[in-house]
Amino acid sequence: HCQGNRRSGIRMSAESNKLLVLDGQGVVFDAPIKRFLATFADDQQLSLTDIEARWESGLRERAWRGQIDDENFWNALAGQSVDAAQTRLRLDASYRPGPAAPHLADWSGKARLCLLSNHRSAWLLPRLDAFVIRSLFEEIWVSDATGHVKPEAAAFDPVFRYMDAGLDVLFVDDQPHNVRAAQALGIRGLVAAPDQRWLEQVSRWLNSVPQPATPR
Repeated sequence: HCQGNRRSGIRMSAESNKLLVLDGQGVVFDAPIKRFLATFADDQQLSLTDIEARWESGLRERAWRGQIDDENFWNALAGQSVDAAQTRLRLDASYRPGPAAPHLADWSGKARLCLLSNHRSAWLLPRLDAFVIRSLFEEIWVSDATGHVKPEAAAFDPVFRYMDAGLDVLFVDDQPHNVRAAQALGIRGLVAAPDQRWLEQVSRWLNSVPQPATPR
């Protein structure tokens, strides 16, 4: 239920007893879907309000759970037939480095990195490759592959394998409700707020004495 990625060719921080779990959309990347919806509405000459309403009314859930294919998704989002190939190009162009991106290489030398994202593997993984950062993650957990969407408790199950092994874990997400869900499960969480002060908090945690999790 995950995209394993065992960092071949890169010095693995297997000796590290810290695990940094990062969200994909607002942490590693810079809110690409929000940007894409605006572009999509403009391309289709449709109201962004209508597009966002369709997205929020259940399409997002189906997309993140892998319950709809791309072409049907685009058409349902627009309420009309769209050019799937052109739309995918627009989607790919919406991805930009997020606030964590410049720090990933450094962080990967101090902790194990994993990615936990509500997303579609076919959208996310090629972008990680395009930005040459996929190899920095030990494991990549995408909702359409795991079948669980944050803030569901089960979405965090993969993290507990590391906690049960005694690793010191920090989870970072830009959505406060996802962080609260992690904290309710006993996972240390940090909100990636727009002021980006959280980056310094991550740095301090990485350089602190590890506090291993108590196995369940």
